[in-house]
Amino acid sequence: MILDIEQRDRDVIVSYYDTEGKVAYKQYPIAQFQNWYICDEKEKGVSTEFKNWDGRPVKLGNARQFNKFSLNYFIDGLPEKDKEEILAYNMPKTYFVDIETEIVDGFPKAEEAKSRILSFSIITPERKAIVLGLEDMAPDKIKKINDDTNEYFKDFDQDWEFKYHKFNTEYDMVYTFLMKFLPKFPMMTGWNFINYDWQYIVNRCKRLQIDVAEVGMTKKVDRNDSRPLHIGILDYMQLYDKYDRSVKVKESNALDYVSGQVLNVKKIKYSGSLQDLYRDNFVKYIYYNVVDSVLVYYIDQKLKSMEVLLTLANITRMPLYKAASPVAVTESLMARKLAEQGMRIGTERREDSEKNSQYAGAFVKEPIVGYYEGVSAFDFASLYPSIMRQFNISPDAYIEQVYKTEVAERRKDKDVIVCDNGVVYKKDDSILKKILTDLYSQRKQYKKMSYDYFTKADQLKKRLR
Repeated sequence: MILDIEQRDRDVIVSYYDTEGKVAYKQYPIAQFQNWYICDEKEKGVSTEFKNWDGRPVKLGNARQFNKFSLNYFIDGLPEKDKEEILAYNMPKTYFVDIETEIVDGFPKAEEAKSRILSFSIITPERKAIVLGLEDMAPDKIKKINDDTNEYFKDFDQDWEFKYHKFNTEYDMVYTFLMKFLPKFPMMTGWNFINYDWQYIVNRCKRLQIDVAEVGMTKKVDRNDSRPLHIGILDYMQLYDKYDRSVKVKESNALDYVSGQVLNVKKIKYSGSLQDLYRDNFVKYIYYNVVDSVLVYYIDQKLKSMEVLLTLANITRMPLYKAASPVAVTESLMARKLAEQGMRIGTERREDSEKNSQYAGAFVKEPIVGYYEGVSAFDFASLYPSIMRQFNISPDAYIEQVYKTEVAERRKDKDVIVCDNGVVYKKDDSILKKILTDLYSQRKQYKKMSYDYFTKADQLKKRLR
């Protein structure tokens, strides 16, 4: 499963998860990574083996920059052993992290990061709770947190091990977390982690003059979220919001609400402010920090939302951070399906792509704010994919768009499909229809397997009673 792909000087670096759930790397010369370009039939180097998906001629050219479609062709061209290792479905070892910050004038903003980070809570795959903090803690207090954690989660596991590391300065604590702990994490996540915790850490590092880029193997960070390349960082709240279907009505994405719904266990309660708790009862403060992280660990144990994204990345051969994009996933599947039929997706010349870059968007009605009674919600199963299959909607099936006044006449042609808006498609099965049909078939198969599994589980429970 691909984690990251980085173009560096004259090399391409591919990171992926190995059989132990750790990050591994492979490096290839950039010359090995080429893009397909749409060209003129008379141009030098035009392919005699492949055509573009719409029949236009294509040729291979050196890649100054990654082409989103060429990734699949690049992987297909790798040695079989490399390909198997990179694409193997290996789950990463995941660490759950939560920070607590000093509260001075209201809740601190991540983009400003004016207040100190007071503690890090780290939950390991082996059910160890490790906390980095700035205050002393006696051995008996450490044991109390250990015992309280096991008691709080007695309905789940009772083998939690609590460890505490004290630091003299915030700088030492943050630096240790980034340089000593983070490089050992194949995957790190937490609740609202990307938008708050990680951004707070990054912006706090700027104030502390710590270079986050030094964490990664190649000393580079993602320009969108300042994540060191080749280190897995995901936001579990985003995963839950996007992939979980167990909570039918999501009234809130707050951890307290979600953990109550999913686990029937909530956050630790305390009186006063969190800053008061830090000053008056440091042991309970750290215990609160630990419980927050453990809750996310058990939410993942039950929902497996992270596994959904990882599976999607594996199926589509997409780097992990692009697998959540429906467009990127669709494009990747299209590239592979077309490749099976001897076709490529070529890149347009810049001047041509600019001519065709404007598209009309769909109409979205703005809701009228107010209080309404008797509201009903209707969910159409796989509505968009079903429509696309029914009307054969796909770039390779598109013929033309006629005026609405011409729709009735155009529908007399039995070899085409005409939509109400006048768009005309071929009847021959398109690439997207084939992909959707395959996925739909797999979906039915897995749903049946899931049903059979839970049916057998229920039968076994009845016998045991």
